[in-house]
This record gives sequence, C-alpha cells and structure tokens, in this order.
Amino acid sequence: PKKSTRKKKLKDKEPGTEKIYRLIPDGDFEIVPLGEDPAKGIKIGAGLPDLVKRQLEACLKENAELFAWSAAEMPGINPEVAYHQLTIDPRASAVVHQHRKQSPEKAEAA
Repeated sequence: PKKSTRKKKLKDKEPGTEKIYRLIPDGDFEIVPLGEDPAKGIKIGAGLPDLVKRQLEACLKENAELFAWSAAEMPGINPEVAYHQLTIDPRASAVVHQHRKQSPEKAEAA
C-alpha cells in the first residue's frame, strides 16, 4: 500500500515544484585526460591523497572506453533514459530585455 500512496503523491505534484539536488564540487579539482583528445577528461579532487589519486587515475584510464562523450557513442540507448530537462517553473513568463543603444562606431561595424 505504501508504494501506491507514494506514486499517487508524486503524480499529484505540480510540474516544476519538485526539488532537484545537484552535487557541488568541494574544493579544487584537476582534470585527468582520458585519451589524446583534451576535451575528454574527468575532474577529480585535487586534495585527494596521492595513492588514491594514482589508483583513481589508473582505474579511469583502464576503463576510458566505457565513457560516452556524445549521443552518437551510445547506439541503442533509449532517449527517454538519457535526456536533458531544464528546471524551469512552467508558470514563469519570458523576460524581454530592453535593447541597449550602441555607439555609432559599433553600430556601423555590426
């Protein structure tokens, strides 16, 4: 009975009202490159003990082929499983900002 009650409570919530928790990096980090492409790197804590850092780097590099960097690298994955959703209140209205005037030189260059 508890599961059905929980499901009902979740369905009754208005969209956009549920809290989404995100991890906040604690301190400095360094990037561990996973291959030749510098864009393919993983952030790890800079304050980790040296032994832990070396073990973690070795593990990440050994398993680098398991990471997907784009949707093209994940054939067969249902998009419903891995999709991006913005946390925007659906009741919010768009804000139209006033245009700023430019100096004649900048306006001419544009």
